[in-house]
Amino acid sequence: MMTWVYAFPAWLFMPGAVLVACALVSGALSVTRVWLIRNEKITHNDVAGPILGAMGTLLAVVVAFMVIGVWEHYNTAALTVDTEAGALSDIAHLAYALPQPMQKRIVNQALDYLRLAISDEFPRMRSGGESLAAHKAVNRLQVTVASLVPQTRAQQALQAQELVYAGRLLDARRSRILANRTGIPTILWAVMLFSGFLTIGLSFYFRVDRPLAQYVMIIMLTAMISSIYALIAELDYPFRGDVGVTPISLQHVYDILREDARAR
Repeated sequence: MMTWVYAFPAWLFMPGAVLVACALVSGALSVTRVWLIRNEKITHNDVAGPILGAMGTLLAVVVAFMVIGVWEHYNTAALTVDTEAGALSDIAHLAYALPQPMQKRIVNQALDYLRLAISDEFPRMRSGGESLAAHKAVNRLQVTVASLVPQTRAQQALQAQELVYAGRLLDARRSRILANRTGIPTILWAVMLFSGFLTIGLSFYFRVDRPLAQYVMIIMLTAMISSIYALIAELDYPFRGDVGVTPISLQHVYDILREDARAR
């Protein structure tokens, strides 16, 4: 698990990871250029070239797979928050068709949950936690909807729809919390890092007459690989770090419901 990366701001971690990787590779190259045996007449380039090309292709496939995977995971997490916000909005707006005091009770409980999710749960999610108060608030809202005693067929239909939205709300919140606790398995990180290490290491065997040119090419290769790895690490857990999913959808619904409640 790469959760330790979120202890640093993204603007510091990503450039720092690239600089550290490039510094380590530069140091390793300076050492290997001294003791690697190089034949002045027959170079290794004709052998190392195809092998490095094949390894680079395999690494590109693995990295592309991981980038697509973490981006889909990140995008799904953002859509989950939108679904949660939409379900809360539907619950509150349908409640306006119910008689008092049930109408006010449902709307106020929806606002309570939104407030707790925004101000308490999302900050806790930055470190992998959740809010017990928000958990109790959403359960309280579902119990309130389920305890409604319909007086007419219209109210019965409204309650049935409210229960559908309440179930959707709980499912979305559960998915959001689960998404914040599941990331790339350690074994996949190990495969990616090992593949990157082998690819960069093999590039040392190319014979380049001008040392500066070799340093520039290998540092550029290292910077590209390490920057992609840093990006994957930042997006791995979608609600953590500086680039994590924000509760902007929930905040929007909260603002609208609060204004509606005041207007009524």
